[in-house]
Amino acid sequence: MEDSLQTILSIENVRVKAHHGWYPAERKIGGMYSISVFIYKYAQAAESYNEITDTINYESIHAIILKEMKVEYALIEHCTKSLWDKLKVLQEESIWEVKLVNEDVPIKFVGQTSFTIKG
Repeated sequence: MEDSLQTILSIENVRVKAHHGWYPAERKIGGMYSISVFIYKYAQAAESYNEITDTINYESIHAIILKEMKVEYALIEHCTKSLWDKLKVLQEESIWEVKLVNEDVPIKFVGQTSFTIKG
């Protein structure tokens, strides 16, 4: 692997208001969520990255996030897995990491919760 590089492409902290939560009141009121996506892959050291086809278009990732966050989920784990499933098909040979942060946790003294899937 001397002539290869590990690359990490990311889109971080996409903030979206969504209606997820175990309790009906959480889903009704909604809250702020932050989504970060990291794509890990190996590339040839000689890769030039001159064309959009040499990488993944950020707009595709962003569009999938916005569409999926419109769906109501009872658990952020389920939402994160659904995001991962839909994003992974963009480049199946890469390792995808999806992190979903709930910024509005209905538990006193808890600032946020998160769930991450990588694979």
